[in-house]
Amino acid sequence: MESDKKLEKKISIINVDYLSADDQENLSQLGESGQEILDYAQDDNETAFVKEDDGQLILVYQLLEDKLVSLSDGSIPRIMPMTFVAGQDQLLILHTDSTARLLAKAMDKVSPADDPKESLLQLLTVFTKDYFRVVEGMGKERDDLMNQLRQRPTKRSLTGLANLQSGSVYVMMGSQQNGEMLADWQDLPGYEDYSDRVKELLRDTMIEVKQLSNNCSLHQRILEQMASSYNNVLSNRLNDNVTSLTILTIGLTIITTVTSFYGMNVKLPFAKVDIVWLIILVITTVIALIAMHFLRRFVNGGHKKL
Repeated sequence: MESDKKLEKKISIINVDYLSADDQENLSQLGESGQEILDYAQDDNETAFVKEDDGQLILVYQLLEDKLVSLSDGSIPRIMPMTFVAGQDQLLILHTDSTARLLAKAMDKVSPADDPKESLLQLLTVFTKDYFRVVEGMGKERDDLMNQLRQRPTKRSLTGLANLQSGSVYVMMGSQQNGEMLADWQDLPGYEDYSDRVKELLRDTMIEVKQLSNNCSLHQRILEQMASSYNNVLSNRLNDNVTSLTILTIGLTIITTVTSFYGMNVKLPFAKVDIVWLIILVITTVIALIAMHFLRRFVNGGHKKL
């Protein structure tokens, strides 16, 4: 209970979708930057960044929605920004209805701290670990698709691979933005004045984000290799089908060319014999089959040399 009361004193939470009079007052205490910070929090497409303004640390972090989705079925995970303002004595968190549940779950894992930046970094670490659960799910879907494609590539499995590849981009984008933001944090002028504890927590958070980014990059490279490999397989199958149809067309052309002469008003041997059409059909069919056989051997021989 005491820790909860201490957190309430050190952390203020504002839902920007429903601003109360007290919320308006808290924002007005931020000075001229209050409206600007509110605009950041209300922008669903805000990118991750960090900056210092009048002794306050303003930070936007990309969160991954708390919902299991199947990327191979075409579902896209949502990346949602959350805005933080760390002052000297208090941490201000601005969230929306979409991120309220994520924040509530993360707050249960935050320990009371005198420095607001410590509480902020604890929250960022918790949010980063939520990404790993989704990345693990993507890895399982990728392995399942790989097994399906090895057994028999189907339109459904190839569509699932394309969906997984496009959906993974959003997760990788969120992790990369967070990583770049944390790297910029270290370059801020006030970084040298931070306590050793804050610097240690920042390094730990950067390690988590870097590991996440590496996992996402590895996952994306594997998907690209899978897509490239099966594109080559499909291309080779298409070439084989076109070759077979070409050989069949040549064989049918032989039969059509010979029999068509007997359908014209042209003087030909045995043209008036009733049974001759059957004999000609049999002979030309045999010739066509022999021609197709040698063409197939010639094509297969060329492929073996390659």
